[in-house]
Amino acid sequence: MIGRSILHYEIEAQLGTGGMGVVYRARDTHLNRPVAVKLLKRTALSDSERRRRFVQEARTASSLSHPNIVTIFDINSVEVDGETTDVIVMEFVPGQTLDRLIQRKGLRINDVLKYSTQIAAGLAAAHAAGIVHRDLKPSNVMINDQGLVKLLDFGLAKFTDTGPVDVFAATESIHLDPSLTVEGSILGTVAYMSPEQAEAKKVDARSDIFSFGAMLYEMLTGRQAFAGDSKLSTLSAILLKEPAPLGETLEPVPPELEKAMYRCLRKEPERRWQSIGDLKVDLEELRGELESNRATARIGSAAARFTQSVRRNWWQPALAGLLLGALGASLLAPRFVRPPAPSFERLTFRRGDIMSGKFAPGGTILYSAEWDGQPREIFTVVPGTREGRSLGLKNADIVSVSSNGELALLTGEGHSTLARAPIGGGAPREILENVVTADWAPNGADLAVVRTADGANRLEYPIGTVLHRNDHRPPPLIDISPDGSQVAFFDYDAESGDYSVSMASKDKQVRILSRGYRTIAGLAWAPDGSEIWYSGARSNELVTMRAITPSGRERQVLQGATWLHLMDIAADGRVLVSSVYGRVVLRWLSPGAQEERDLSWLETSMAYDLSPSADSLVFVELQQGQGRNTTIYYRRTDGSPAVHLGDGASPALSPDSKWVVSVRRDPGKSQLVLTPTGAGEPKVLPGDGMRYEPPEWFSDGRRILFAASQGDRPPRTWVQDVDGGRPRPVTDEGVRASRVSPDGTLFTLVEKGKLLVRAVDGGTAQPVGGISPGEAVVRWSADGKFLFLRKLAADRKRWELFKVSVSSGLRQLVRSIPVPDPGARMLGPLVLNADATSYAYSAQQDLCNLFLIRGLR
Repeated sequence: MIGRSILHYEIEAQLGTGGMGVVYRARDTHLNRPVAVKLLKRTALSDSERRRRFVQEARTASSLSHPNIVTIFDINSVEVDGETTDVIVMEFVPGQTLDRLIQRKGLRINDVLKYSTQIAAGLAAAHAAGIVHRDLKPSNVMINDQGLVKLLDFGLAKFTDTGPVDVFAATESIHLDPSLTVEGSILGTVAYMSPEQAEAKKVDARSDIFSFGAMLYEMLTGRQAFAGDSKLSTLSAILLKEPAPLGETLEPVPPELEKAMYRCLRKEPERRWQSIGDLKVDLEELRGELESNRATARIGSAAARFTQSVRRNWWQPALAGLLLGALGASLLAPRFVRPPAPSFERLTFRRGDIMSGKFAPGGTILYSAEWDGQPREIFTVVPGTREGRSLGLKNADIVSVSSNGELALLTGEGHSTLARAPIGGGAPREILENVVTADWAPNGADLAVVRTADGANRLEYPIGTVLHRNDHRPPPLIDISPDGSQVAFFDYDAESGDYSVSMASKDKQVRILSRGYRTIAGLAWAPDGSEIWYSGARSNELVTMRAITPSGRERQVLQGATWLHLMDIAADGRVLVSSVYGRVVLRWLSPGAQEERDLSWLETSMAYDLSPSADSLVFVELQQGQGRNTTIYYRRTDGSPAVHLGDGASPALSPDSKWVVSVRRDPGKSQLVLTPTGAGEPKVLPGDGMRYEPPEWFSDGRRILFAASQGDRPPRTWVQDVDGGRPRPVTDEGVRASRVSPDGTLFTLVEKGKLLVRAVDGGTAQPVGGISPGEAVVRWSADGKFLFLRKLAADRKRWELFKVSVSSGLRQLVRSIPVPDPGARMLGPLVLNADATSYAYSAQQDLCNLFLIRGLR
């Protein structure tokens, strides 16, 4: 068939074969697009009644329009080699089937939930249309390179919806092909049958739910839930046996997921989930909780942030500590310079960031750093020398050194896998995943860890013994007391948005010693166990090193002219700190220009919006502001002085540049505020206890689009008239929309890896194309034909800007925007004008040095 044409489809390659027929990749010559063409075997439809029911069911399946269901374009009969053959033309989905992705020990939990929620979504859409799949199995689930799931063969595999049949005859005629391994083919299908299907009884949507549970089991374990040496033994297991316990899996399985899976596999249909839609909601909620916790573990293992846009590693929270000056005894307040004065020894002399540092036995110091724009690495330095030496451990953070010289490291993606390594050299041995931080006990054998598990953030000491749980952000820093009985840690209070210095004992008693810290930067016990030393700052304070006793008596230890990050305290009282001097610069490219300009104002200028003509912009100063609000500025791009508009967050500039809308956050409430860029008074827009997310303007300048939640309800998208009146919802709960089209009629949605557009006033969302993790829509083109998407490189050193056609989904790279110098990192959003000839962004430039302090009291 290769090279031949069927109707207007040119056959290019064979994709697969099975009992139903042969599938080819073909080219639709009318629409110039790839398609999949299935030629059905005549034996698959052996009588006229079966063929009539097949055609009816296939047509019903072709009416389904869902991003997780493969689309059927055409159903027809053609003559091939003198015989009439039924043809199904479908969407071509490049990728792999799920059975090829499942590993020997199963998949990672994140992938299990990512795929299963999409499978459930597709099934829910089919069940709502009255269609039961009846042949759900991993080989009928296609996954493309972006992780998007497509369900195949809806309503095409089994037609026995009434009356008893011989299950073996049905299986042979539908699933087997003499050219395949017959035994494998039988098990590959039979193993996912529901009990009622195996007994040839009438099936309904709950049969798909059983098959879904069997797939979940296989995704988690790498094994089939029901497998035997023959068809008969497999069918017997389905009817009479329960699946074996999960056993060893690639990652610990959340109890909620395990319980949901076993409920799918109940023998009696009435005891299973009665709706795949209900199961989908539970899986989505579990996935959201786990992803939120993992994201918090990666970027929240650090300090509080001044705005939601600032994302830093655990030792770099909120940028509140980016202060001017250089560390030195001469800059300390006089009351700290008391005889004998502390001495400072600088240990590092290169340009870059230092992530962590610890004292090691024998007087050496270990630290992880990114020097001169190079990847993260662990180094060792001996006080009194000026040269650090690499240990050869790449892409790792050191979190603790045991008394016998063993390292505890965080490695892997997001630096969230705990590993052990000998200090003398050797490859790390991974021991635990989803870890935020860890610390060795004084005995050199036990570890305390903070990790995400069972849907919560857990402080465990030793591993497995939970001392404290937090459902919001995990404790980012911990340290075990010298006698091994207490664990000091920073805990997050979701209601106040602040951190507290806390202490947990082995009897699981937790005490809060000091509250109200917006920025935190290190924590360690004094050698005698009498105090906990820590670096932190409350609102509008300088980052200061403090000490507090277990009874709550607090004192100031050290305050410098830069941000001081306390890293460790040695047994002899030496203190290891890093000092960070940094600046967030605002870069701008004018239309037609070849070089960017620096439009920074103070020390932490972050761009937020650019006017259509690119002659003005709004930005915030992260270091300034009141409470939880940054300071908002308006500035002409000709370099005129910036105008202070007020305090708030996420400002957006109106199309005529006369107003700025922002979110004002105060304790217990948030407000949408309109502030004029010229003369006039700010005004607060009405809202009933809403918690606002970043707003944006319609092109008419009279309406504002924003997402917000009320009370305990999920967030949704609203439209607000600037002249007053109550906001009106334009999406269902849980659905966020953004980026209004130039004519004000459409906005964009992102759902399950797909970019869609929908009318503001309602209707069906239309797909534009795929959108990968980390990508975001920046804006529409002026003519409304394209969307601009931005994506930040993994090392945060480059923006990639794409243009996507709304009608065809075709995408092209518009430009690549590197950081201004190798040691900097992109920070905050990328903003641009309607034709992408002008843009603005912010980047953080840090100078970080490691110091050894002696004589500090």
